[in-house]
Amino acid sequence: MPAHLSNRLPATRHRDFRALWGGTTCSSISLWTLLLGNAWIVFKLSDSSFWVGVSTFASMSPFLLAPFGGVVADRFERRLLVRLTRLGALTTTLCLFALASLGVLDVWMVVGIAFVQGIVRAIEIPADQALLANVVPLEDLSNAVSLTTMTQQGSRAVGPLLSGPLLATVGVQGAYAIAALFALLAFISMSNVQTSSRGGITRVGQVVANLGQGLAYIRGSRPVLLIFLLVTAHCSLTMSFDAMLPGFAETQLHLPSGGFTTITFGVGMGALVGTFALALFAGGRRGNLLLWMGLASGVAPILMSASSSIAPAAVSSVLMGSSQAMFMALTAVLLQAVVPDDVRGRVMSLYLMAAGGIMAFANLGFGSLADAWGAPALFLTPGAAFATLVLVTRLSGTNLRAVYRTGVVPARAGRWS
Repeated sequence: MPAHLSNRLPATRHRDFRALWGGTTCSSISLWTLLLGNAWIVFKLSDSSFWVGVSTFASMSPFLLAPFGGVVADRFERRLLVRLTRLGALTTTLCLFALASLGVLDVWMVVGIAFVQGIVRAIEIPADQALLANVVPLEDLSNAVSLTTMTQQGSRAVGPLLSGPLLATVGVQGAYAIAALFALLAFISMSNVQTSSRGGITRVGQVVANLGQGLAYIRGSRPVLLIFLLVTAHCSLTMSFDAMLPGFAETQLHLPSGGFTTITFGVGMGALVGTFALALFAGGRRGNLLLWMGLASGVAPILMSASSSIAPAAVSSVLMGSSQAMFMALTAVLLQAVVPDDVRGRVMSLYLMAAGGIMAFANLGFGSLADAWGAPALFLTPGAAFATLVLVTRLSGTNLRAVYRTGVVPARAGRWS
């Protein structure tokens, strides 16, 4: 990497970060390619946004159990956990590929395997996020989190780019083959990570007490709690659109396959560009960016609701992807910078639950309502509600006003257990 770019991206100077980052990138590409293939084949088999919502719910609902994954991540060797869970992700993806290749794939099979893989991811992601903070020094952590979020969100562009043509020609087994390939690369990449990392749990059997420590930390810091609540609202109101996209592309854009792929690619490309810019240039402007990206996250779905052709829908999707990914990256950076390592796995697993778990129910609900109400109304109303909420947190006397101004979450002193 050129020296001037390395100076801008200091996390990349660390060998273990590069290996972990490469594996996380491949894992994310595999995940988004898999979700794209699942949504496409389920809509094709059922002709219903409701069933697409069910398959998305099956993928994301295990994130409600992510706090238990966080307990595991704070008890056992995190490097080993990530390796094992990535092997599990590879195995389930190969199962889908085999069923699709044999021509026996049905909706219930997609839903069942998606649920199993969701459980695997609910353990992998907290362990991966906790390990991330151990492979770079504290001064490079912000850059490491930004780069990781960049690839996690930006991989939404790579999935459609690689598998979109295959969906229209070879079929869903082509998408599953791409997902399996990147799942294999993600597993291999972890073999190069040498950092050993454990949390502060000595007895995993004391699940309630262990989770209580993570919850106590969050409750004891009002700014942290407010960020959690804002993330929950953000994910439920502005990011839970996956179940609506196949139907929206068919009924509003009149491009069932091409429109779906274009919107998904636009979201991913916006996320990739936005988070890369964040990693390069954010610096001390994180607070202001958090405010503006929150507002943009609400406005972008409103623009999507008014799109009746592919060009404005593509522009809206890029704005959705960039604003939403940057908002999530900024909240992750703020939390990772202040959370103690002893409870990091549990706190970040609760963050995952607040994000992915609520999206599971929201996607299911929006998928059910889209068949009756239409997707435009379900883009418009939640988007407006979130933009209003962000304005309220800025204008009212909440602790978030100070976070917007300084870009820093105050560290909590004392014990939290």
